[in-house]
Amino acid sequence: MSRIDGSQAKLDRQVYKIWVEVLFRNSLETHSSWRDSIHAGPGQDVIALFAKYVERVAPVIAIESSLPYAERLIVDMLREHARFKPPVSFPSLLSGQWQAGRGRPLDARTPLVLSFQETNDLLNSMEEVHHIETTDNPVFLGCNHISQVPAEFQRLIDLKLTLSSASAGDFGKIFETLFGQPLPEEKGAAARWRGFVMPPDVQPPLRLRYTAVDAARYIRDRVIERLTRVEVDNAPSLDDLHGLGEAREIARDLEKDMRLAMQGRIEWDEVDRGLLLVGPPGTGKTTLARAIAKDCGVKFIAVSAGQWMAGDGLGMHLAEIRKTFEEARRFAPTILFIDEIDSIGNRELVSGQHLTYQVTVINYLLELMDGFSERGDVIVIGASNYEDMIDPALRRAGRLDQVIRVSYPTIRALENIYAYHLKDHADAGRLADDIDHGALARLSFGLTGADVEFFVRGAARRARKRKSRISQDDLKAEIMRRPRDWDRSMPFDEEAIYRLAVHEAGHVVMRMQGGSKGKEISYVSIAPRSDGRIGYIATFEDERASMTREDFLHEIRVMLAGRAAEELIFGAEAISDLAGKYGAMSDLAQATKIARYLLGVSGLAGQEDLTWYKMLDEKLLESRQGALDSLLRDTYASVLRALEPEKAKLISIADALNQHQEIDGQELRSLAG
Repeated sequence: MSRIDGSQAKLDRQVYKIWVEVLFRNSLETHSSWRDSIHAGPGQDVIALFAKYVERVAPVIAIESSLPYAERLIVDMLREHARFKPPVSFPSLLSGQWQAGRGRPLDARTPLVLSFQETNDLLNSMEEVHHIETTDNPVFLGCNHISQVPAEFQRLIDLKLTLSSASAGDFGKIFETLFGQPLPEEKGAAARWRGFVMPPDVQPPLRLRYTAVDAARYIRDRVIERLTRVEVDNAPSLDDLHGLGEAREIARDLEKDMRLAMQGRIEWDEVDRGLLLVGPPGTGKTTLARAIAKDCGVKFIAVSAGQWMAGDGLGMHLAEIRKTFEEARRFAPTILFIDEIDSIGNRELVSGQHLTYQVTVINYLLELMDGFSERGDVIVIGASNYEDMIDPALRRAGRLDQVIRVSYPTIRALENIYAYHLKDHADAGRLADDIDHGALARLSFGLTGADVEFFVRGAARRARKRKSRISQDDLKAEIMRRPRDWDRSMPFDEEAIYRLAVHEAGHVVMRMQGGSKGKEISYVSIAPRSDGRIGYIATFEDERASMTREDFLHEIRVMLAGRAAEELIFGAEAISDLAGKYGAMSDLAQATKIARYLLGVSGLAGQEDLTWYKMLDEKLLESRQGALDSLLRDTYASVLRALEPEKAKLISIADALNQHQEIDGQELRSLAG
């Protein structure tokens, strides 16, 4: 049973007190210069000696510690060995509360305490500095890192004591004091967790009055679970990443510098202190940061800045930020990854009642980052989709000064990304022989590595349901968002299904009349999709840097060919609304959009008309409406003429679609051949 009794609050405070006492003793032994001003007898307790020193000298002492309000706990310890009165919070001097009974000045035996744990934004700081300079009281300044203390206060400091994190040996002393028995014996790697214990890990088993054995097991499991979260053994390495271009090379340089610093071959101030990863969602910003941590062999602390803002009130938000930075310092050397860092805000973009809040949060974040800059062994990597929303101060030299732009992967990169995510399935024999990474990559061009991971996961699910290996068709089905049970998802009668088949066959036949002869078609489907659409031609992405007038006209013809096919097969009076049914994604909408671009932006409207118009501005295009209508009508007429001699081919493809609902590109070209 625990040797510590009392209420929950008392127990929690006792844990912190004993924790601080052990670390305080270590610090006093390390900083022994204070002993010179006193006459220390043999065998005297180091805290009692230090209390004697404080009583005699009345120094200004800075206490560096990540433990909240360690400076107050230290004052309480010193009061057990000296004639100190209860401490007074130093800011209260400005309110006049420093006056003790009948207006007399505060007794010199009263320690004055000032905490910079939350913020260094103090009013009338020069007046407080003056009080420190003229007082006979001992002064204790608490901070996470000395960089938090304003320069005007730093010059007054006589002694700085740093309370380092508890080592495995320190925790052994703390545990035995709290639970009355030594830690159960462990050796080597099995005992590694003991160097990462924090006070909140100890409080629950102490409150619940666990035995020493049960308490040790509880604390061990909790710490190991936390260690598992910050390790990146299962992350890809930088060599596994593709499509990141210059971003990977900059990351590789950082990884090399960090390794040299950890080996002691260069100083930490020669390493970039921070990076800012900017790019669209899903392009691999988090993966890149994890890869750096893996290749360096360091811990990875990941947090979303939005999570910091989830609590109620400024105080809680600052506490969450401090907690994250304390954890990163605890596991150093570390990569601290802050996603959605733009959610912190930009002081240049806010005003009014929100400005004070924004300034306080950003200033506090800057203080913590600057503290890391001096330590060096914590690298901060921020990530954002919106570079302009990030406060300029966060991007200044020594902070997130190296900006890396992460873009969408190329087709070659997507091939490698597919190969990476499919590797485990291939090694386990879960992959069919028909996988074509190149075809999948071309079909996925314009998507991200996160999309690829999603597709592979979905394809594996489809294969498991069939109790077979993952096939090319499974992956294509995921890319094209085919319903998982689409054979039973067709809410149409036979006539409606055949009409869909004819409509899509029109698109296919017209696309095959282009210069590529339909080689870009991956497959065609009339299965309903999860986004509500029906009928879809999957094509490999067009990688042309520019297009001619004929190219644009051909794309318009393809868009109108579904409606034209219906007219040829069912008659002009029996055309359906399929061409315009799906709003901005419909055939007619897409054809109109291309025609507007051709007439208003491309410079291809005609040799005598080079006026540029904003493509979607209705007012500017109003004068072009007649030309737009004529272009679409004339193009539609040409589509009818082009499909007429291909009617047999049209019917052949429609029949196959009606029967199978999906046909791949190779089979389509065979049917048309």
